[in-house]
Amino acid sequence: MVNKMFYNYEINIENNEEVLYLFIDLDNEFAKLKGKEKKKKLKEMLEDFFKEHKIKFKGKKIAIVSGGIIVSTLLLTNNDYKYTNIESKINSYVPTSIALVDENINLNIDNNTEENIEEVVEEVTEEIIEKQNDIKKEIVTVTPKKSVTPKNKNTPTEEVKEEKQEIDNKEYVNIKRSNGNIERIELNEYLIGVTAAEMPASFNIEALKAQAIIARTYTYKALERGITLTDNSSTQNYKSIDELKNMWGQNFNMYYQKIQSAINSTQNIYLTYNGEIIDAVYHSTSNGVTEDAKNVWGNSFPYLVSVDSPYDTTNKTFQTDMYLTYEIIFEKLGIIVNQDTEFNILSKTVGNRVEFISINGVNFTGVKLRELLGLRSADFTIVKDENGVKFTTKGYGHGVGMSQYGANGMANNGYNYESILKHYYKGVSLSFKN
Repeated sequence: MVNKMFYNYEINIENNEEVLYLFIDLDNEFAKLKGKEKKKKLKEMLEDFFKEHKIKFKGKKIAIVSGGIIVSTLLLTNNDYKYTNIESKINSYVPTSIALVDENINLNIDNNTEENIEEVVEEVTEEIIEKQNDIKKEIVTVTPKKSVTPKNKNTPTEEVKEEKQEIDNKEYVNIKRSNGNIERIELNEYLIGVTAAEMPASFNIEALKAQAIIARTYTYKALERGITLTDNSSTQNYKSIDELKNMWGQNFNMYYQKIQSAINSTQNIYLTYNGEIIDAVYHSTSNGVTEDAKNVWGNSFPYLVSVDSPYDTTNKTFQTDMYLTYEIIFEKLGIIVNQDTEFNILSKTVGNRVEFISINGVNFTGVKLRELLGLRSADFTIVKDENGVKFTTKGYGHGVGMSQYGANGMANNGYNYESILKHYYKGVSLSFKN
């Protein structure tokens, strides 16, 4: 939700008491406000969030969470909000997975709370922003108390040396880089690198959010199957921060923050069908209609069916020509072709792509011919001359699942990420990692 600081909440039972966790997103216009405007805005955000989600809360403690870390707490006593600092030297951790609550319940915020909320708003805001900088650290360390080895007849008393223990509740993935090295990368950092590598950062933020969810879904499915993730199109393309700096140049900060916002605002969301993680395949540009998965890979999936994708024509390379000489075609196909060779398109798919084609009496699927000749898509027409063949293609990619340019067109015409995803993946649900 645009410009809303609290994007989620969770109620847990701790020490037989309810604790309300409010998950915060500072990437909104709130950060630009100062003084009384900031205090008023935060008060409104708190009240609006309670009313919008109809939160029923019987406890007293409210924890404000950013990046999986409690950055501030509020105590609710007799309908009054009182701010209290966290006493622990090290910030407490809470589960990073979020289960959305959807209960038909009400909570009326007493008007008498307004003054108390405003009194603590500035303190809360300053500490949130200050501690937000600490969240960038990947590991929080804590020094345990000294302990002594128990005495016995044969063992002298020894003092155990102080050691730093790593506490880290973040998710990590292993990536096989193109140089052969295996890198362990924090999940959100990986998803930023994938989203940035797979979709132009100039795209509409709603399209980028859709891509972020697809990237997360693809990752979860790969991990579920034990597939090794790479940094290329054999799984998902990925670029490190240094690679993104080289790619974006002076626009790095702007684009990085935009991609990061798409990841953070869709935190933990992935796609399922009947409770199972889907195969979240996607492509650059369709020919105006996406393809049914069975026509590409031979397997049917109820959520990977052909749908209209009318905005793909906005891609400047929607239709392109590729010229191949007869010699090159012979090298790639292993059959002799010339100006007299018959190229007969035998049938087309529901997505208007070549299903079967006969070349000099040899049959190929459109998918296989595209692969062998390196065509941009399986929607192609053929024009021969004395030296070779001009293939005119529409779209780019296998055509299954979400079209990225189609998604951007939908976003530019007012569709949000959920509408985009449910258009391209029929019958899916947006689920949240536990």
